[in-house]
Amino acid sequence: MVHTENVGTNSIDEALESIRCGHFVVVMDNEDRENEGDLIAAAEFATEERVAFMLRHSTGIVCVPAMADRIDELQLPLMVKNNTEAHKCKFTVTVDLKEGNSTGVSAADRARTISALANSELGPAAFNRPGHIFPLLAQNGGVMVRAGHTEAATDLARLAGVRPVGYICEMTDENGRMLRRPQLQDFSVKFDVPLITISDLICYRSRTETLVQRIHNETKVVTPLGNFSSIEYLSLVQKDQKYHALIFGTVDSKIDVPVFLVEDGFEANLQALWAQQFIVTHGNGVLIYIQGLSELVRISGELMARQSRFGMAMQIVRDLKVGTVRLLTTSNLTFDPHHFGVIISGTQHLITSINSDT
Repeated sequence: MVHTENVGTNSIDEALESIRCGHFVVVMDNEDRENEGDLIAAAEFATEERVAFMLRHSTGIVCVPAMADRIDELQLPLMVKNNTEAHKCKFTVTVDLKEGNSTGVSAADRARTISALANSELGPAAFNRPGHIFPLLAQNGGVMVRAGHTEAATDLARLAGVRPVGYICEMTDENGRMLRRPQLQDFSVKFDVPLITISDLICYRSRTETLVQRIHNETKVVTPLGNFSSIEYLSLVQKDQKYHALIFGTVDSKIDVPVFLVEDGFEANLQALWAQQFIVTHGNGVLIYIQGLSELVRISGELMARQSRFGMAMQIVRDLKVGTVRLLTTSNLTFDPHHFGVIISGTQHLITSINSDT
């Protein structure tokens, strides 16, 4: 068995093969978010047997994540206009397939409805509303924009080369209690179902996809500390989201290049000044300005939000052709930075007047 950086989990490639074959994957999120595992599979391959298996090991509330174009094709309005759910999960009105179904609630009926939702030849007239299946609107950009099980399902289906519609359900024990990591690992082994985390998926996409695009050539920026170059990037997964790289010296193919990620806020800007001073003294380096982190933290949790933005920043580092990175930080990292497609030669805690004890 091939493992990722998360002990006790499978590789994303193993998960994609399972999805491609119509089988299940267990997907965990992080403890600072929902702290749960979902059974996930591709909707087009739903069968009575597979749905029955899902129902035996879950809450029984089966949801079908789909992208906006499919939700629009089916003319499925959101369940509520004012979404007050903690993680902004976008439920639409519930549905049942009309043809061939009886009550709509049996495993066979639900399987027919699930697979029909992935069938592009079927339109809104094919479904009754309300019903027993809960479609979900997935965010464009997937787990890089919202690190939830909804987006994990559509990302996995897309990456597996099947229709980007999944079916998911939260996993429970026989007493209805939510399964946590140790129980999910036991389940994975017992039933030979690949187990991954949303964090794994964020890392995988950061390594294997192009998520940012350079939109302007270098412009010179004169500062009291020295002359920098600025390059602007556009996110390819989040509408109108931009990033800026501030570069000092030559970084192309250089090793041990200091890189500092600058977040929103006054304190972060002060830290950026200290990072600039370090970089100028070192002789080269990069500052990457990240926007919109606070909103991402709200819907994705602290850890996965920071991983997502870190992954986008490492895409910029790759575009700049940096050889190896010395990562500058002002606090302890809560994730391993070595799995985002960039060679990290080391990390260095940046001592500033903000985080020092003096």
